[in-house]
Amino acid sequence: AVAFAGDSQVVAGCADRGIRRWRIEDKQQQGATIQLGDDCRSLAVSKDGRWIVSGDHGKKAIVWNADTHKRACEFTGYDGPVTGVDISSDCTKVVAGCHGTTGTARIFGITSGAELLPGPPISHRNIRGVKFSPDGSRFATVSNDWGFRVYSTHDGKVLFDSGTQHSSDTSDVVTPLAWSSDGQRLFVATKGKITCFNISKSSSSDWSIHESQARVSIASNGIFIACSAGKSVSLWDCMSHEQIGTNITHTAHINCIALSPCGGYL
Repeated sequence: AVAFAGDSQVVAGCADRGIRRWRIEDKQQQGATIQLGDDCRSLAVSKDGRWIVSGDHGKKAIVWNADTHKRACEFTGYDGPVTGVDISSDCTKVVAGCHGTTGTARIFGITSGAELLPGPPISHRNIRGVKFSPDGSRFATVSNDWGFRVYSTHDGKVLFDSGTQHSSDTSDVVTPLAWSSDGQRLFVATKGKITCFNISKSSSSDWSIHESQARVSIASNGIFIACSAGKSVSLWDCMSHEQIGTNITHTAHINCIALSPCGGYL
C-alpha cells in the first residue's frame, strides 16, 4: 500500500511486513522502518502528517506516530485481514474495515482508541475499501461481492446501499473508492470502468477506462482521478469524465496508487 505524507514524503507498506517513509526530493528514508509483524494490507496518513494507520493480514488496524514511529493504539477483533483504512479530514477518527464473512467496519478515536459508533460493528461482507467523505460526516465501504454502502459517521445509519451491484471485483491491495471534493459524488472502480454515483439523487453514470481485464485502483484529489489497471495509469477529469493526456506506463503490474494533496505527484 502507498500514501503521501503531505506533498514532500511518500509512505509505503511493504511485503516484508515493514512500513517505510521517504523524502521525495532526495529519496532518503525518514526514520527507522516500522515493523508490523504481519503483511500490510492497507495504509493511510493523516492530513496533518502526525499519524500513520495500517491495516494488516493479522486482523489488526494500528495507529503509528509518524514522527517517532511508535505504536499509538491498536484495534483488534476483526474476522479477517483489515483491507481498508482511512483517516477523517479533521484527523480525529479512523475507519477500518476487514475482508471476512462478517466483514466489519468500525470507527475509532485516533488518539483515544475508543470505538465511536453506538451498537455492534457495521457488517458488510468482504470489505475491500473504506473512505471518509471530505467533510467527515459520512463514510463508504465497498465489498468484493456485495456492492457499496454509505453511512453516517455520527450513528452508523445506512444512507445509501447499492445492493449487490457495483461490487469492487478487486484484490485487497487496491483502493476502489474515491469521493468528489464536494462529497456529493462517489466514484467506484470495477474492471473496465469507473462508476460515478450522485448520492443525493440516487443516480449514476459510468465510463470506460483504458484497460478492460485488469483490476482497477483509483485515487483522487477532487479535481481529477488517477486510475491504474494492468501496467498503466490513466487520468480523468472528475466533472466531465474525459481523459486527461495519455496513459502513464509502468514496467510491471500496478497494485496500488496514491496522489499527493496538491496533485503534483502520483
